[in-house]
Amino acid sequence: MGVVVLTALAGLAQTGRYTVRRGDTLTSIAARNGTTVNALAAANGIVNANFILIGQNLTLPGTPAATAASSSPSIVVVQPGDTLTKLAARTGVPAATIMAANNLKVTSMLYAGGQLLLAPRNSTSSAPLARCPVPGARFMNDWGFPRSDTGFHQGNDMMTKRGTPIAAPVSGTVTQNVGSISGNQFRLVGADGTLYVGAHLDKFGKAGKVKAGDTIGYVGDTGDAKGGPTHLHFEVHPSGGAAVNPYQLLVAACR
Repeated sequence: MGVVVLTALAGLAQTGRYTVRRGDTLTSIAARNGTTVNALAAANGIVNANFILIGQNLTLPGTPAATAASSSPSIVVVQPGDTLTKLAARTGVPAATIMAANNLKVTSMLYAGGQLLLAPRNSTSSAPLARCPVPGARFMNDWGFPRSDTGFHQGNDMMTKRGTPIAAPVSGTVTQNVGSISGNQFRLVGADGTLYVGAHLDKFGKAGKVKAGDTIGYVGDTGDAKGGPTHLHFEVHPSGGAAVNPYQLLVAACR
């Protein structure tokens, strides 16, 4: 399975050292660098795992790339040169299982520094989207990219200009929320119980009962996306549970 691996994201340590940035925690640093909080603390003589300083230089312990994440299922951090075959050999998890857990195909690209699940987070799958949330938007399979706030990018970003209408991907019920990270956020529950989440809206659209295709918001950069490229952060949660990779659903509906 010859999958191309792109250059690691800026800020990720690849040389055994890491400089603490604003928003970092030992948990997020460990998850992004294929180690554990205990190993990271021990390697740096840290007594209080809840106390690190911005600018502090940390030594990354030499551990296998598979992350011993504190939550289940386990996560593996993609290293430069990795393919699905190499990940399967290193983790002991069949490539087919890794593909299914992350909604990947044999031709999907892996990104150094990205995080992949080693087991499905949900027992159910999502139904196809009835509508593309943002027709014409640019998007890629950025599921699993590291984040300083949550440690794991649990959706896909649909990039387009501010004010572009966002269509309800299915019929259901929409509620609206405002948060410091998500900014203006919609939460749409479909008839099958699947939860669809959209974040960073410029402004809200229709709420309550909606039909697929109704305008439920407009693309923006609110929350922690302020000042960056305007986009819709889109998540899918089958049965209202943990997020799954929406990329193949978006490809089928939007391309």
